[in-house]
Amino acid sequence: MGKLFNNQPVLDHNRLQLIPMEESHAKALLDINDPSIWDFMLLRVSSLEEMENWVNAAINGRENEQLLPYVVRLKETGEIIGTTRTYGFDFQNRSCEIGSTWYAKKFQRSFVNTACKLTLLQFCFEELHMIRVQFKTDERNVRSQKAIERLGAKKEGILRNERILQNGYIRNACVYSITAEEWPVVKKDLLAKEDYYKTQS
Repeated sequence: MGKLFNNQPVLDHNRLQLIPMEESHAKALLDINDPSIWDFMLLRVSSLEEMENWVNAAINGRENEQLLPYVVRLKETGEIIGTTRTYGFDFQNRSCEIGSTWYAKKFQRSFVNTACKLTLLQFCFEELHMIRVQFKTDERNVRSQKAIERLGAKKEGILRNERILQNGYIRNACVYSITAEEWPVVKKDLLAKEDYYKTQS
């Protein structure tokens, strides 16, 4: 699977693209950064140096064949409007995780999350042939939980004391998943949501 990480593919959607993250994206990500984005993240990023470190850590993860980090590019304007990634790859058992997702505030609660997740899930299930895609979020982050549930993911439970955040807080994590058997129905529903957003544009 080294080829996947050495030549991370661009993932295309009719309204946006998921582009492999590079060091040069740090400034664009900082430009859309908002303090609230990091409320439930593992750490907090507020300066260009911190964003560069965050981006470089993701790139290092790709070089170590641990994750595939993306920035989200809006086709209409060419602007970078967010970021997401796949990681936790277990190719033997054909599973992975989607996370570290955030968007510019003006694109939150818009078509963007549906489009990004549809594009990523298609890649995971139809290109990588995964049988399970997982999502995790802080138990306190109700907004994120609702967004994951709107995708059609099933809540599996709570991992207690799952991680220590940078500020020392010991979090519990809600775990969700979509399986290969569920994917056709989830995909149909996500496409229907896209049609809804088109009527609202």
